[in-house]
Amino acid sequence: MTEETRKAIDRICDGEPIECSAEDYRSGIRDALVRFALACLDINDRGRMQTALAEVNRLDRKHGDWPSTEPPNKGAEAEANRGEAI
Repeated sequence: MTEETRKAIDRICDGEPIECSAEDYRSGIRDALVRFALACLDINDRGRMQTALAEVNRLDRKHGDWPSTEPPNKGAEAEANRGEAI
């Protein structure tokens, strides 16, 4: 694990957003965040897991080129619910 990756995980543990270059994100930070989220799930720490995945989504949008970690049907559910409210 690189120093930048270690710092990123430390920031998530402290509840702070990660600031990194696109290169650092693609070269290891994203994978480390996903592994961290899975480790949190293993120990039933859903709060940190959700924080880590939210940060993956934020950084994916910022740096591009990655699929979202949102469930694939979330947009369809929102669209269906919007129709019911009318």
